[in-house]
Amino acid sequence: MEPVLDLITSYENRVSTVEELIATAYQATVASQGSLGLVSEERECLVTSLQEMLAKNCSLRKKDFNRFMQMVLSNSDRKRREIEEERNRVREKVNEYLDEQRALANLLREQLLKVARENADSNDLQVILGKIRSSCHEAGQYLLTVLRDYQARIKAFQKEQEAINYRLQRLVERGETLKIEDLRQLEAAKARQERIADRELRREEVDRLLSHFRQRRESRH
Repeated sequence: MEPVLDLITSYENRVSTVEELIATAYQATVASQGSLGLVSEERECLVTSLQEMLAKNCSLRKKDFNRFMQMVLSNSDRKRREIEEERNRVREKVNEYLDEQRALANLLREQLLKVARENADSNDLQVILGKIRSSCHEAGQYLLTVLRDYQARIKAFQKEQEAINYRLQRLVERGETLKIEDLRQLEAAKARQERIADRELRREEVDRLLSHFRQRRESRH
């Protein structure tokens, strides 16, 4: 009976280790979301200052300003909604994984104790445990990949938004010399930054995919 309990304990420790890795990765995504919230708050202040300044300098109506900014920031708003939707899906996957692993640990305990009571060969116990351990590892690695991909998207989006905020800040700093023509330059700068961010994100995705393939190949040897 003691060898059986040792096997169960070994499996449960492995599950706990994977859970800790996933929890660390998930907390990193939460921290990134918090930073993104600060960027959004800064954006709101900058846009308000810019609108008031253009109204004073150029008599630009608020509704015209809002229409232009909506056009400039529409893609950012779309990406933000997509990230929020993905965040909910990731949270569900994390919860599902943890629930499945805890249930599997309980099932494993019941099955192994049953096998032990029937005086099964220890090799049979190792085979059972090996199959479940492999399942745990594959599911855990998949979830880690999902979390890291999501974190990379947040990081790329935050970098893109910080660049836009920087452009807005530079416009605000022009003060009384700010003109409507200066505002139009923001759209071209935003488009350039989005292209750069998309290229960086694709490169990181390829690097993670290659790393995942290497890990799977090494785990087979």
